[in-house]
Amino acid sequence: DEARFDHDPVTLESLGLLIEESRTNIIYGGPGQSNLVVSSGQANSLTGNNDAYKLAKNTSSNSQSHGSWSVNGNVSTSSYVMSIFVKKINHSKFFMQTVVQSADNLYVYIDIDTGVTSHTDYTASGNLTVTTSIETYTDGWYRIISRVQGSATNTLASGFRFGFGDPSNGSQQYTNTDDEVLVYGAQIEDGSFATSYIPSVDSSSSVTRLSDLGSITGENFSSFFNASEGTFDVGYKLGGDNVSMRVAQVSNGSSSTVIDLVVGSGGGSGGYWFINTGGTTQFSSSSVTNSSQVDRNFRSVLAYKENDCAAQSNKITAGPTTDTSVTLATDYDRLLFYQIAGSGNHIQGHLKFIRYYPKRLTNAQVTLFSQD
Repeated sequence: DEARFDHDPVTLESLGLLIEESRTNIIYGGPGQSNLVVSSGQANSLTGNNDAYKLAKNTSSNSQSHGSWSVNGNVSTSSYVMSIFVKKINHSKFFMQTVVQSADNLYVYIDIDTGVTSHTDYTASGNLTVTTSIETYTDGWYRIISRVQGSATNTLASGFRFGFGDPSNGSQQYTNTDDEVLVYGAQIEDGSFATSYIPSVDSSSSVTRLSDLGSITGENFSSFFNASEGTFDVGYKLGGDNVSMRVAQVSNGSSSTVIDLVVGSGGGSGGYWFINTGGTTQFSSSSVTNSSQVDRNFRSVLAYKENDCAAQSNKITAGPTTDTSVTLATDYDRLLFYQIAGSGNHIQGHLKFIRYYPKRLTNAQVTLFSQD
């Protein structure tokens, strides 16, 4: 029940309110050790606490050296995501490994110095699709993220491993005895994109983060909202998802009467305003294709009044969409930061700001604000 305000990991610019769906991190506890020494409480992991682990290879044999985490839960046959934060001490080449039952044995190799990644897929069907990225954070930290699609089974049976490897030759073998790295935040979550880290180090089982369901209701809503006319000016940033999402939605408690800022529809289009009154579409502004807009900043403006609406987004080069035959409801009573239908469909990103004017601003102002 606390709002989460986020910042750019490099520039420290405020990103606004972080809004995400519910996810479960099926990794829990700290890493065990195989051909290395694991030391806890070694350094600040970006949390402000000394809660990172140091993995240090302690054998000169040409054998796999890794930390091994426990798991509890399922991953989807369609898509799951594994990730971990790492900080180089004197070595930059690593591997991540998951074993789904005995059929899917996956190694992902990463070089954080060069950005080179590769993977080896030992599966029953041999058809895993793996997409790996490296995110840069402050103080030498990186987050390695791998999206895995097409697993043959849906139970992660043998845990998660992270150790010293090499993407250039697909190897987990190293003879050096002085390799060291700091790690934090191992995570495996069921889904098609990564979300923020769900702390599970002190847990004895998997940990679930609940959905971010923000709202303004009652007198807090009625004290500022004007049902007859008004203007919304909203800044937001898409996350890793691009379908079936809402930034903000004014409603009377029914999904058939809404003023809606749609960031992703079922068809993958978004960045548009939509007004529905009693189940009848009254207004819909121009949209963009969200697949090319992931991790991009949006600004969308709606000026509304009975029979007089205008809306524009900074992703639309044409002028504002206008409509002079719009019927508005008179009984709006809430502002939601999700879709009322199903109580979900969050932005999966950041609400940078939302400004409201209790009057219908001009079309010129709509354009000016949206292009800022």
